[in-house]
Amino acid sequence: MTTEAVETDAARNQMIGALLAALGAGLFSLKGVVIKLAYAEGMGVSQLLTWRMAFSLPFFLVIGFFAFRRSDKRPGWKLYAAAAGLGLLSYYLSSILNFWGLQYVSAQLERLILYIYPTMVAVLAFIFLKERVTRNHVIALALAYIGVAILFGSEVGAQGQMALVGGVVIFIGAFTYAIYVTASRSVIRRMGTALFTSFAMSAASIAFLTQSGIEMALHAPPPVTVNGLWLSFILATVCTVIPSFMIAEAIRRIGPGPMSAIGGVGPVVAAWAAVAVLNEPFGWPHMAAMALTLSGVWLLSRPAPQRVPEIGPATPITQDSKPK
Repeated sequence: MTTEAVETDAARNQMIGALLAALGAGLFSLKGVVIKLAYAEGMGVSQLLTWRMAFSLPFFLVIGFFAFRRSDKRPGWKLYAAAAGLGLLSYYLSSILNFWGLQYVSAQLERLILYIYPTMVAVLAFIFLKERVTRNHVIALALAYIGVAILFGSEVGAQGQMALVGGVVIFIGAFTYAIYVTASRSVIRRMGTALFTSFAMSAASIAFLTQSGIEMALHAPPPVTVNGLWLSFILATVCTVIPSFMIAEAIRRIGPGPMSAIGGVGPVVAAWAAVAVLNEPFGWPHMAAMALTLSGVWLLSRPAPQRVPEIGPATPITQDSKPK
């Protein structure tokens, strides 16, 4: 394989991974807007989570079944246990904290607080995965962090003390998600994107639906409107199932650090949707945050050149000369 072919393949892989990360983050970011609309329909945290997981579970089970059938090498029970644990950490615990916090903060502020997690991912990946932090990565995170700080100050001033309560809860949820993003890469590579995501999310869904079933047996929930059911379905499919596979595949292709940094499109999409749908305010702080975040995304989307020695016909392909 020539140097040009290796560089082309690496660039294509980087581009696809960046695109999946951006699209997945964008769809995930719409979650806050949909949740706010569902709250306006009278749905509570536990009730909305129950319908979200009930609608998404069949998709995960079907996709997981076909992924298991197509896999050449069947993972051992330790990998399944790791996937289940990661699913409980992200889709169960992080979701509960996020839904609770959204009762007290705006959709834009929620997404901005969540965007602190790329910094956590970078640190965790550096400590535990020995993943190198590039100059572009540091610059991208710095730009996005400045944008987050600008808008965070503006939003907290408008929301008051309850915004701080909700912000702390969402921050804890962001940290649990950062652990998921960092720890999942090795498991995804060994299980495959589809099987890992399906099993992890199915485990979390079954766990929460079991808890919800017990709660409903003790206390009957209020009735759900038709609009509430539709919003729950959109939340489960467009804002959960589809982006979860995109994010997992992006982690596999480009790693947790770049994926989390490219996820900076999330606050931008959330701001647009919140303004258009929820009529949330939009001023110069939002504009500044958008510009800084998009600049960081552009930096992280650029493929790094691969320095691989060309292997000609006269050069035997040995273990040391194979492209890494």
